Amino acid sequence: MLKISKRIEIIKSLLDENTNQSLTYAALECRLTLEYICYERFKLSCSYLSEKDLNGWRPRDVVKQMSEEVDEDINKGFTISVCKHASGDKVPKTRTEYESLEYNYLGEQSALKLNRLHSLWQAISNVALHIPIPNIKSEELNIYGNNEQISKKVTDILKFLSTLNGNILMGGSRGETFNFECFFCETPIKKPFKYLASASIVNCINPNCGESYLIEPDSENEFEITRRVIKFPCHNCKLDLEIPSNTFNNLRFRQVLNATCGNCNASTDLIMSPMIKENIQ
Repeated sequence: MLKISKRIEIIKSLLDENTNQSLTYAALECRLTLEYICYERFKLSCSYLSEKDLNGWRPRDVVKQMSEEVDEDINKGFTISVCKHASGDKVPKTRTEYESLEYNYLGEQSALKLNRLHSLWQAISNVALHIPIPNIKSEELNIYGNNEQISKKVTDILKFLSTLNGNILMGGSRGETFNFECFFCETPIKKPFKYLASASIVNCINPNCGESYLIEPDSENEFEITRRVIKFPCHNCKLDLEIPSNTFNNLRFRQVLNATCGNCNASTDLIMSPMIKENIQ
């Protein structure tokens, strides 16, 4: 777990130097720290969500999506305590009985205000980590931003970081999960039942695997798994060849994809090109 106090110490030392270079480095340390805080929480539960499933790349977006699809507590604050309970003791049944037990404090997770974090992350980049594109009214170009503006934003981030005083992080789904293995690479894939829609597209979490699946409920309240592929016949033996749908996502116009038939070893070139479909009224 990231030591926030250590990060604050590093940023403060750069802020105290108060030079163009040190303030810029302080801004960079701030941005990296904010990103680390988000990605650290994401990593705790990333076995439930593939990078290909992410709707956005910004740190806030990643944590927000994780909270909506895997772990609703990922950015919440809470305290964890435990109590000893001998096997012969009476099992508590009511909230009052649970609260009357003697607990030992383990730690707490700090709440993460994502909108505030995102605002600070964006602001520090704007004032210190980008050179504005010039126009006819621009003044002389400068490698460094305005010292006063940078100092203020760095100070705002230090105040924000000082509120994150938790000493534990928890991740993962605490409910029932739907589990299966990728048909191709055998990587375990799991999704919380409560977040599965009527029809959900799930990508393999292995970054080196291009497989994806359609998960649909069947008539017996179970789920049917369908591998998402594009089929086409081999030009030589006419056997159906199957290519994962994700393979085509990033192909450019006129780009060629070569496929080899596993039955007759014939080679086929697939060319990405527009298709015309006539709509009949």
